[in-house]
Amino acid sequence: MNRLPEHSDASDTHPTALATRPLTPEQCKLVEKHYPQVQAVVSQMRHYLPTCADFDELQSVGLTGLIAAVRRYNPTQTKTFEAYAAMRIRGAILDELRRLDWMPRSARHCARQLRVTMDKLEQGLGRVPTEEETRKQLGLNRIDFDKLQLRVRPVRFLPLDKPLERDSGNGVLLNLHECIADENTPATHANLEHEETLLALTTTMKLLPERHRQVLLLYYFHNRRLSEIAEAFKVTEARVCQIHGQALQLLRQRWVDRN
Repeated sequence: MNRLPEHSDASDTHPTALATRPLTPEQCKLVEKHYPQVQAVVSQMRHYLPTCADFDELQSVGLTGLIAAVRRYNPTQTKTFEAYAAMRIRGAILDELRRLDWMPRSARHCARQLRVTMDKLEQGLGRVPTEEETRKQLGLNRIDFDKLQLRVRPVRFLPLDKPLERDSGNGVLLNLHECIADENTPATHANLEHEETLLALTTTMKLLPERHRQVLLLYYFHNRRLSEIAEAFKVTEARVCQIHGQALQLLRQRWVDRN
């Protein structure tokens, strides 16, 4: 049985201290010695893992389970370190798979029940059962059966950087990343309309008197308060408010005349 150094300080047994303290040289050697056990556990679980599982990533997760086992193992326990480490490695991998699983537990249970029912029918009939036979065996009406199939339908994972079979017409292959629209990017026509409106507004503002134009620029484009504009022009705030109102009225009139 492998034995780890015992620590008399009670604070070292606190979960937070166990998770954050560095490994001792003896613990590092133990991790290196039992690292092949991580690969063995992942290989044993291979048949139960989804096809989209990244085995390199799962080995990294399993390594964290091994390190946790090294940190938390108590030599006085009846289990050997190998058995305890296997349990922690498997637990870490299962926790990661649950975190990444897109399907809720209830839906996963329904999928398992559907699979068991279809397997039993296939064994009894000697062929793959039809949807109607499966539905009757489950005791569901057509609507509920369709809902069940929709709920347990598997998700297909597609790499965004994989080239599509068709090209863009000029011999250049496109990938999925280039074909999916970015909802956060404004539409091209919206950008053009905004630029045209801004250009027309700027042109129209040039037709206003100088002071009226300056008030609008400072207020709307430089975010100055009316009091700050009044101080800049050496006039009262009431006068600036009056100029602002006149400027808007003139701008509306010029805009109507222009369009």
